[in-house]
Amino acid sequence: MSDKSKKSQGSKESRGRFRRIATKTVIALVAVGAVVAIAMMPQPSKEAPPTEAPPVNVSVMEIVPEGTLADTFILPAVIEPNRVVTVSAEEAAAIARILPKEGDAVRRGDLLVQLKTDLIQPQFATAEARYKRDQIEYERMTALVKEDAAPQQDLDNAVSQLAASKAAFEEARARLDRTHVLSPVNGVLNDLPVEEGEYVSPGTPVAEIVEIDTVKVVVDIPEKDIAFFSVGREAEVLATVKGCEKSVAGKVTYISQLANRQTRSTPVEIALDNRQGLLRSGQIVRVRLTRRVMKDAILIPLLAVIPLEDGYAVYVVEGSQAKRRDVQLGVIHGDQIQIVSGLRPGDKLIVAGHRFVAPGQNVNVQSETK
Repeated sequence: MSDKSKKSQGSKESRGRFRRIATKTVIALVAVGAVVAIAMMPQPSKEAPPTEAPPVNVSVMEIVPEGTLADTFILPAVIEPNRVVTVSAEEAAAIARILPKEGDAVRRGDLLVQLKTDLIQPQFATAEARYKRDQIEYERMTALVKEDAAPQQDLDNAVSQLAASKAAFEEARARLDRTHVLSPVNGVLNDLPVEEGEYVSPGTPVAEIVEIDTVKVVVDIPEKDIAFFSVGREAEVLATVKGCEKSVAGKVTYISQLANRQTRSTPVEIALDNRQGLLRSGQIVRVRLTRRVMKDAILIPLLAVIPLEDGYAVYVVEGSQAKRRDVQLGVIHGDQIQIVSGLRPGDKLIVAGHRFVAPGQNVNVQSETK
């Protein structure tokens, strides 16, 4: 290759290298310019401007105190007969006849069992005759003493003899009367443990009578509630009769002085009129008892109360904002609950939408009730 050709080729290579260097320089300058331009642009604010939460739709009720509020509660109870009387024989004799049957209603004084009188009747007749004879002798001696025809001692003896024969006669008559075993109470003849012809001795049970015209309801009242009750307090008994619930009014007639050691409850008896025979012994019933009657009590729906870690709260509307109120709860009354403190008459309690509000949040009242 000639020197001229070599020089031409070297010149081309120099120009190519220059173009490459120039291109890279231009690209670098453009990049630096872009970075400088971006750096000089105004920076956007890091914190977005706060946006106000939209009002929450709520329903409210105006707080109006109740006139009176009965603090009641219901307990299970059991029906028991007012009395169960065991009638026993008072004389030793065989049973001549038994008049009623088991299950019959009997009245006080009705004849239940007739004992044989074949041994007692002669004793009664003898005592009666002796008594009548001594009565005549006494009257005769009285007349003689008045006429001074007999000494006073004869009259005194007649008086003593008459008294003795009268006592013997009354004893024989009482024994004869006791051969008629009578019902001492009104009730139902529940059991006849003897048969006709059977020999009985004094004290042998011959009949069991259950008094059901009046029944008693036995209920165990918890220790924390028993102080509210006293004898004479009214109570309501709820009993199921022929598939329907019936309410019967009664009164507390007995409060035990001894509490059950296991349950710490006190037995209480409530008397009920059962002349219609609607209630039976052993029947399970419910008793509605009233601890006390409170005046001007504030009741709100249970669902309006918000449980907190350390208590309970509700929300009220003041102006157009929701305000939280810490409240103290009282007794539950159906689906409502008493507020002891934290609310005042006239407050606008949020009863719907209260779980979507926060203290100070704007609200939109859609409906209001009392």
